[in-house]
Amino acid sequence: MGSEYDHGVVQGKLKLKSGKISKKTKKRKGKRKAESPNLQPEISTERAKTEAEKRHEEVLRKRKLKQIEKLAEKSHQERVKEFNELLEQTPEQHDMPRVGG
Repeated sequence: MGSEYDHGVVQGKLKLKSGKISKKTKKRKGKRKAESPNLQPEISTERAKTEAEKRHEEVLRKRKLKQIEKLAEKSHQERVKEFNELLEQTPEQHDMPRVGG
């Protein structure tokens, strides 16, 4: 397996000159306490949305619907055809005009 070029190669992990690198130890989680039998009524942590938040979500929803309608207007084939027509109309940037004669 070894070749003639592997003569001076040291294999194995890299040994650093400085002291050993200490690994971080994981903290052990203690046993979780059993839930107390005194069940309190659940309090809703969700807050009610303000009028501004409701309007914002409505605007986002309408914007998304318009975008979907716009995409649904044309088929992929029609979009490709329009794109090709646009490319035909625009001048090619890399055409070099002849200089000299």
